[in-house]
Amino acid sequence: MNQVVLVGAGCGKSTITLEAARLLSRCDCVVYDSLLDDGLLELCPRDCKKVFVGKRAGHHSAKQEEINRILVDCGKEYPLTVRLKGGDPFVFGRGGEELLALEENGIQGYAVPGISSCIAAAELAGIPITHRGLTQGFQVHTAHTADKEIDFTNLGISEDTLVFLMAKQAAGKIQRDLLSGGMDPAMPVAVLSQAGSKDFTVKRGTLSELEALAGQLPAPLTVVVGKVCALALGKPAVHRSSSDAAMVAVTGTPSHVRRVSDALLKKGLLPLDWGYSRIQPLDFDCFFQQMDDFAWLVFTSGNGVEYFLRRVRELRLDLRRFGSKKFAVIGRHTADRLEQYGFTADLMPEEYTAKALCRRLLDLRLPKEQIALLRAKAGSPVLLQAGTQFDVYETVTELDRLASVAAKLSQSLPPVQAITFGSAGGARSLLEVCRLPEGVLPVCIGEETAQVVREYGYQPKVASEATAEELANIAALALEEKTWND
Repeated sequence: MNQVVLVGAGCGKSTITLEAARLLSRCDCVVYDSLLDDGLLELCPRDCKKVFVGKRAGHHSAKQEEINRILVDCGKEYPLTVRLKGGDPFVFGRGGEELLALEENGIQGYAVPGISSCIAAAELAGIPITHRGLTQGFQVHTAHTADKEIDFTNLGISEDTLVFLMAKQAAGKIQRDLLSGGMDPAMPVAVLSQAGSKDFTVKRGTLSELEALAGQLPAPLTVVVGKVCALALGKPAVHRSSSDAAMVAVTGTPSHVRRVSDALLKKGLLPLDWGYSRIQPLDFDCFFQQMDDFAWLVFTSGNGVEYFLRRVRELRLDLRRFGSKKFAVIGRHTADRLEQYGFTADLMPEEYTAKALCRRLLDLRLPKEQIALLRAKAGSPVLLQAGTQFDVYETVTELDRLASVAAKLSQSLPPVQAITFGSAGGARSLLEVCRLPEGVLPVCIGEETAQVVREYGYQPKVASEATAEELANIAALALEEKTWND
């Protein structure tokens, strides 16, 4: 059943939750506004439909009723639509209205919490919105509304920390109303601009200076008023690279990118779909003409299993013909895919590499003519020692996607800390047309891929097993080591 999920984006990459990142990496459509870090869209799959409904004060690109209609339409068309909203969907985000509209139209929807700027912006500046001895509570208000003016004079005597969101245009009114309500002109205030981005800026002063401070900074602005604004605890993120969340560019086919992305998310890293390859099935019907001659069928990828058995179904072959066959796989992922079709792997090496699989096949002491290698056209040549190859599919480079990835790397936008390569051919395709920026760590799924990367002058980290999980693990360990060294 199709779903629309309202996802809170926090204040950008530095505060996005792992669940939010996971949904973005899986969505078929994303509906987003202009209050977000554009780099978050890099988390979406390459073929994701992107719908902009940006809203800023005085520049409404789409009315709420129109956004509701768009969400309903997308919910009917796409299996998973993400409505990406800055901060938290239910904190002045009209998330409730959007879910009600979906419910009225029979569309399943739910919300994923985000970290609201009412807390995050102050925290990134080293300001606790509650602090024993200063304040035990806080209030959050929207300083911008399309419906009516809001009178803040009753807040002048409040002991709570006061947080005003979207406060650029209303800073003067907030100042005047609080002073009229009896608040001390010397009350500490903080004006926080573009929280969570690389342009995050903090201006501190007193209530009497609030309008002037806000006038110096671009929107979006968060205004914090209260005694806690005199504090600057820890090392505020304004002095750190707060926007540089650990981002890893993932190359490869869509299925490979998805597996690696899932594994990276579990490691707390943000994966970017920078894949530029796709799978093209090939004609291997010659195998079925001689399949009775083979005792073993060997698969080195889930794709090989998928396209082989898809062709079996198309040809309406009796599965009982495979009853006497033995199956060998390179690793757990391939074995799992085989089991989905009702077949169990008879042989799987302890080390998930082509060399290890070759050794196990050679141990069978069977002629090559009895072992069928059902795999990619450009598979590892080492296996040819043990069997007869049939090209089930090939990996094709999408030149427009390749050019896009090369451009992103050359401009370092968004900045990535590492890039993964899932094949030797994929690595060569990219490194032929561009260089990796200084500081970007290449991480390879195996030694053959690593050797290609070394040819271009880089020293990659190499996964010990050809699995998405190990690739993600090596990337996480390498980035942790790099952080400590830096």
